[in-house]
Amino acid sequence: MGRKALLTSWVLPFAFCLSVRANDLSVDRHTVRVGESITITLSLENAFATVDLTDMPGRNLLISPTPSVNSEFSWINGTTVRRKVFRFLARAVAPGPAQVGPLTITLPDGERASFPAISLQILPDRAALSNDPVTVLRELLATGRDPFFVVAEADKSDALVGEQVVVTWWLYNAAAVQEWQIGSVPKLAEFWVEEVDVRSAQPVQAFVGDYSMQRMPIRRVALYPLKSGELPVGSMEVEAAVMRRTDEGPFGVFEGNVVDVSFSSAPLTVQVHPLPAGAPSLVGDLTLNCTPPRQKNGGPVLIDATLSGRGNIRSAPVPRFDSSPAAGVQVVDRGTSLEQGVVPSMTRRWQFLLFPDQAGKLAIPALAVKTFSPSAMQDHTLRCGATTLAVSSFDRRPSPAQPSPAQLRQSANWWRAGVIAIVAAAVLLLAVVIARALMRRRRESQRVRQLIGDGSPARIREAVHERLGSLGIDIALLMREPTERGDAYRALRSLLDALEHERMSVAASEVRRRVRDLFESLQSAA
Repeated sequence: MGRKALLTSWVLPFAFCLSVRANDLSVDRHTVRVGESITITLSLENAFATVDLTDMPGRNLLISPTPSVNSEFSWINGTTVRRKVFRFLARAVAPGPAQVGPLTITLPDGERASFPAISLQILPDRAALSNDPVTVLRELLATGRDPFFVVAEADKSDALVGEQVVVTWWLYNAAAVQEWQIGSVPKLAEFWVEEVDVRSAQPVQAFVGDYSMQRMPIRRVALYPLKSGELPVGSMEVEAAVMRRTDEGPFGVFEGNVVDVSFSSAPLTVQVHPLPAGAPSLVGDLTLNCTPPRQKNGGPVLIDATLSGRGNIRSAPVPRFDSSPAAGVQVVDRGTSLEQGVVPSMTRRWQFLLFPDQAGKLAIPALAVKTFSPSAMQDHTLRCGATTLAVSSFDRRPSPAQPSPAQLRQSANWWRAGVIAIVAAAVLLLAVVIARALMRRRRESQRVRQLIGDGSPARIREAVHERLGSLGIDIALLMREPTERGDAYRALRSLLDALEHERMSVAASEVRRRVRDLFESLQSAA
């Protein structure tokens, strides 16, 4: 009996030592549905534990390039054992066969460790093919999954180029969710996108069939198609940590395992039709309102114009007078705002400054802007009626300054300076050019810092759009413009969108650089 116990005490550590020395590649399951995640585990021993691995080959799988790494060191029966364990998170892409590996690791001394490919089978997920909450919930419950999902809902599936389409992603939940987050959002490259803030929305009770769930909007966007055709609205993915009970007893609510789950909404498509020939590019059911003209203390005549409604007013043209008034005209863009709501509305404001040529009655022509109404399917000309106003003249021209006798004497004696004056003027001119270039650069940097400040990505985008509007630049055309300034705007817009949805983190200096590149490209284009 003593000999048998001695043999056992020698064999078991030896067997354990053999087991931990084996390099190994494995997956936690071999059959998954589309969109579900698997964990790929790679264990490396001894000399191979010094390898840093950031890439795992695979097929039909989206494998994270940043694995979690766990290093171990142990001393067993006088033998040192080093182990490093890599865990990759992979997501199933499409129905059909999938594969992890094969993988070969070669050390500097030529020693190799080879791992054969591991085959997997990806099943179609019928729940992710529908945006009907009843259908999705029925499929989840039938397959033993948690009642946690997201669906996309559009207020219309057919639209015209430039017509507003509102898409809302709704989160439904009846699981014990510890925390959740948005995993990925669609790019929406075929649309002009205006984000509608839903961060203050609270979950409400909703019945999906006979099942009570919580329902909450997690993203809402107003989309304005940039071209005709069948335009895709991609899937949004949500990820969550869900507590699953391990005991159905009275204390089971306090016991369980936290597991990571994810779900992607089904994609949508919007059938976009071209505008009729000759139709205005401003599309929507809009209204134009103007304040009565006013003048104070002999200053300019002021008129405030407001354009509002369901349409991409951010790229709207400035309303124009039907004819030229007997006054100088200056237009100040007062900015654009997006009113939040299930049906978002945009408002853009301008202020017209009229400088009368003479005192008396000033005839102010009607202000007008052309639009295309998608509900009526016809052109509309929105107008603020003509009016007259008794005004006093406003002379913006400065009175010429009379030269002093000293200046006259100085100009009369300039010829005596000769060559010295010419050289001095050339040096001074060069210094002025250099100083102006430095001051322009400094002012541009200060303007960029003032433009973005410490504001949010949405506020920065709003400030940039206001600045572009004040320069008379059509933002919708700039978005599609195949020029250097178009590239600079698209790069800035992409960065701000990514920051706004927390898909990336960059330094404030990078945002300033993108804004500076945009306005430098505008100057070079001018």
